[in-house]
Amino acid sequence: MPNGNLLGIFVSRILKLTVKRDVNIIKIVTIPFCIHTIIIFAGVFLSNSLPVREATGFINPSVTGQPLFIEKFIKWDAHWYTFIAEYGYDSQSIVFFPAIILLIKGLAGLGISYVTAGFILCNVFTMISYCLMAKTFLLDFSARETRLALLAYAVMPTAFFLNSVYTEPVFIVFSLACLYCIRSGSWWSAGWFAALAAMTRSLGILLAVVLLAEYVRYYKNVRQLRTAMASLLFPIIAVAAFCVYNHIMFGDWLAFVHSQQLWGRRFGLPWENFRNNLQLIGAGVPLTEAGVYLDALLVALAFVALVAASTLPRYRLPAPYLITGWLWFLVPMFSTSPVYPLYSMARFVIVILPVYLFLARLPSALFYSLACLSAAGLLFCTAWFLNWYWLG
Repeated sequence: MPNGNLLGIFVSRILKLTVKRDVNIIKIVTIPFCIHTIIIFAGVFLSNSLPVREATGFINPSVTGQPLFIEKFIKWDAHWYTFIAEYGYDSQSIVFFPAIILLIKGLAGLGISYVTAGFILCNVFTMISYCLMAKTFLLDFSARETRLALLAYAVMPTAFFLNSVYTEPVFIVFSLACLYCIRSGSWWSAGWFAALAAMTRSLGILLAVVLLAEYVRYYKNVRQLRTAMASLLFPIIAVAAFCVYNHIMFGDWLAFVHSQQLWGRRFGLPWENFRNNLQLIGAGVPLTEAGVYLDALLVALAFVALVAASTLPRYRLPAPYLITGWLWFLVPMFSTSPVYPLYSMARFVIVILPVYLFLARLPSALFYSLACLSAAGLLFCTAWFLNWYWLG
């Protein structure tokens, strides 16, 4: 498994990239981040007034006895991440990629519990994600568009996952760092951050495609520094290293792929998965199964955003955003399960950056109307999630 110290080095580089005082970025970030935080806290209070479901699935015994506020956010996969960080992998948990686990282990080494370490880590990365998203978007978009995009990110109905112990905030930060370096022409750094993204979630390996596309575009005009093209191999090497670890531990180079069957995942065609989800809703799924509705709604939103960003001049985006957006949308859409046809897509949409940029370019009245509806959705979804409702 990769060395946690190496991860720490690049996390420190991200911190240097984001904490450098920039009044413009502080002004852009403050309101969206505060709105998100207020809604999350309101969701905590609301959860105390709603029915609590019985905890199901895997439960990390170490969660018991943690501060109550933190314990409320440790649901579903958060139990797995904190457990693996403390006790290591087994043949079922190998599906979870190691970057966040190594970071939790490193923070827990300071003398705090693994659960608390995971909670602190993901919330710090969430805060960093706002700053880095602003810095990255400002390279290509106006301050107004950037501010509205961050507001859309802040009130996404499933944005509560950013405050639990999930890979989304870590993955978003590493991916944004990669895109920022690409847009700044820092090829080697872009490759390293792509590798870190690949070690956080398997989708990160697809950043190699983004790097390749940008190299091809860049070298049409500038024929130098070709050795930097080797950096596009970094995410591939990172996943290959994880494959080696899989083989050492379980005798299977692709144990993390084959173990998906234990989670009910199987191959399915995207349009069939979406149709099956709509049929499930049509059959009368209760509102308490909000995840089924969120999956359909946010998949439809992401698809519309990506089509608009690819075809309409008003919404067109630079190639790196389009490539990552389409790849991170389409690849998970080929995965399904008998219970949830759009398995966790409501959560996976969080990382699709073109969604926020599309919303930011809508007419103001429509944008703010959707933002208010989305904020209300985030409030109730946060409360449901904290009470053990499955939302992705």
